[in-house]
Amino acid sequence: MSPMRPTPPRRAERARLVVLAVLVTNVGWVVALPLLLIRPPTPAAAVLLGALLALLVAAYVLLLRAAVTPWVPPRTRVGLLVALVAATVALAPVCARWAEPAQEPWAWLVGFAIGTAPLVLRWRAAAVLGAGLTAAAVLAAVLAGQSVAQTLVITLGLAVVVIAMGQVAVWLLRLLVAAEAGREAEASLAVSQERLRFARDLHDLLGHRLGLIALQAEVAGSEEIRDLATTTLHEVRAAVHGYGTVDLAEQLRTAQLVLGSAGIEAQVTADPVDLDPAASQLVAATVREAVTNLLRHSEARQVSIALAETAGTVTLVIMNDGVSPAAGSPGLGLAGLAERAAQAGARLRAGVVGDRFEVRLELAAR
Repeated sequence: MSPMRPTPPRRAERARLVVLAVLVTNVGWVVALPLLLIRPPTPAAAVLLGALLALLVAAYVLLLRAAVTPWVPPRTRVGLLVALVAATVALAPVCARWAEPAQEPWAWLVGFAIGTAPLVLRWRAAAVLGAGLTAAAVLAAVLAGQSVAQTLVITLGLAVVVIAMGQVAVWLLRLLVAAEAGREAEASLAVSQERLRFARDLHDLLGHRLGLIALQAEVAGSEEIRDLATTTLHEVRAAVHGYGTVDLAEQLRTAQLVLGSAGIEAQVTADPVDLDPAASQLVAATVREAVTNLLRHSEARQVSIALAETAGTVTLVIMNDGVSPAAGSPGLGLAGLAERAAQAGARLRAGVVGDRFEVRLELAAR
């Protein structure tokens, strides 16, 4: 199955780069503070300090880039955070050993790491990580003979500042991305409505005229003209029906864009499937309804949409981690889609599976 990567709007992409530049600029303090507060005793120690700081900066830049890029997998982000924490912990003993008198550079480093974690982790996991890093900072203060209270003030105070700056920047970015996605969705809806209107008008006009031609030709005994009119009528109807059909691939891309603009990690995979226009519209409608429901009624952070064909059966599976106590009963929209699917010989189920909410549609390939 091939993953689908969204193409963000130009304005949203520029905003993403601006937010990334702002966040990366703050990383300058991560380098400046240890350089100001640490006195390496030898040239070799200075080289070691520089190498560790370079690794730390690389980890920060890669992590912040992933944090503002919606399509980066969560596993990749967590891996980068682990690398950042490892680089911070590696610097802690160096800071404790070579710190200037009455200075606590490890507290600054740990505060930055704690403040960055909520950009990647959920708040509960970020709090657990923050507690562990704070304990490491306190241990460094004890080993260096410095004030534990001062370490706590610096660590937690800086963490709050970094969290506020990062969350505000990312929040503004998500607002802009959501606004851009809304404009694109509105434009796409207008185009779809115009296509459907044109298709109806074309069908009504040409269908009526060609039907009259075929009837008059039959009355006049002209088999050739009647056959030509009948064939042309079938071709026009087929073309109009195809013109009014929903583009399933475009619907999947739109779903991923809308979910990403809402700050939800969306992974969309789609195999080539063979569906008639009516079945394609049913799949597209299911995607729209499932995405709308989870945006309105859940607190999902991760969503997967998979479309595959196996042994003549096409399966659409939409899963999210926003399970709530009320998630066990699908809404009216999904219930209506289930009835529509049943009438078309398909099967749609929605409900809690393990710790996730799943919408599954199964229908026969063409």
